[in-house]
Amino acid sequence: MSKLKVLSVLVALVSSLPLVGVASSWAQAPGPTISFQGTYPLTVEAGDYDLTYLVLDFAPGAAIPLHYHGGPALVVGMTGTLTLRPEGGQEHMLTPGDVMNEKVGARHVMINTSNAAARIMAVVLLPKGAQLTTVVDTSPNPPPGPTVPFQGDYPITVAAGDYSLVNLVLDFAPGAAIPLHFHGGPVVVVGMSGMLTLRPEGGQEHMLTPGGVMNEKAGARHVMINTSNADATILAGVLLPKGAELTTVVAQQPVGMPSTGVSSIPGAILAVLLLSILSLVLGSAA
Repeated sequence: MSKLKVLSVLVALVSSLPLVGVASSWAQAPGPTISFQGTYPLTVEAGDYDLTYLVLDFAPGAAIPLHYHGGPALVVGMTGTLTLRPEGGQEHMLTPGDVMNEKVGARHVMINTSNAAARIMAVVLLPKGAQLTTVVDTSPNPPPGPTVPFQGDYPITVAAGDYSLVNLVLDFAPGAAIPLHFHGGPVVVVGMSGMLTLRPEGGQEHMLTPGGVMNEKAGARHVMINTSNADATILAGVLLPKGAELTTVVAQQPVGMPSTGVSSIPGAILAVLLLSILSLVLGSAA
């Protein structure tokens, strides 16, 4: 065989190799979709806090009379329409996907004046010992309040600085996953529907089911994957330091998953082996 023919065959083999070998199939795995998201930039004093996540359901006519919160709150509309009446401000509506940032102590009314149920989700950075909600309108015969179907709390210690409160809803179709990854700030996660498999690096696999709560430290590496045949949805609140990445993926293959793909040897290593063979063949033919 001529040198030129040997070179052509080996170059063709090298160019056809996968770049990542075993992990290549997981590089194609679908990720979750983000159905709702909100962000609230704020400056935080050093201290102990609770990162609190809430979902509130307002039946028609349900309301929270004039009130305020003990910490900054990020509210996102999920379903239906709520009427918001800030003290001294203009009435406006909160519809699905709308975001409202509430300063600590800001007084306002939330009421469902429609004929359909409404749902909101909220992340609150609550200083240790502060009241989540204080109602200042103590009129007799108040309207019924909202119900709280989902809630999670994460006690954290925070250094002074600039942050963002982040509010997310992630939907995982069957097979969808976030490979080994970590977050730039502490996270409180609440299961909303379906089941997710969680695989912390160096820890024990467990499931997140509706109403379950998982607290993730900044930098903790883990996998999230929907191994079931049904959709799964989670709620997440994050306190993200300014400039930090929300999510950093560090591996394309979820921890503990069986090896798949065309080869158990990374393509780059096979390429080096084939090029070494090429060198030997050409050297012997010289």
